[in-house]
Amino acid sequence: MITDVTIISTSLNKKILDNYKDYHIIDKSFTYEELLQYKSIIFFNILSNLKDKEIKKLYQYLKDNSINYINATNNIEEVLFTKNLVVYDKEKIIMEGSTLSLLNNAKLFKRLGFNLPFIIDLSLYLKDYNLVDKIYLDKESLVDDLWK
Repeated sequence: MITDVTIISTSLNKKILDNYKDYHIIDKSFTYEELLQYKSIIFFNILSNLKDKEIKKLYQYLKDNSINYINATNNIEEVLFTKNLVVYDKEKIIMEGSTLSLLNNAKLFKRLGFNLPFIIDLSLYLKDYNLVDKIYLDKESLVDDLWK
């Protein structure tokens, strides 16, 4: 089972989830208690309504309860919350791997029509000018390192 993954697609539809038959798809509101009845969950384009803090809390809850999870979304900002990423163009996997390593490929994301999350884009620019030496997933870490 895979876990801690975001699937992002240029045209998100449930057909791409056929590869994940052992996962229960959640595509409407839910309670934390409801999640406990499943070993593996796919959130299908519903986490956009949550604040960053709420998403982190949800993922921690899933980890604490040993529930595998995948977030399928068309919101590029949501890739910042998981360690692994699968990028689809229509129904075909374009790339998959560690979120940080894939986000280094800004040109491919732009060619697919995605703008990188702001903090990633900023990190890449700062890295190009040798002001930082890595990519940051949150602004707090970036600011802390810049002001050391």
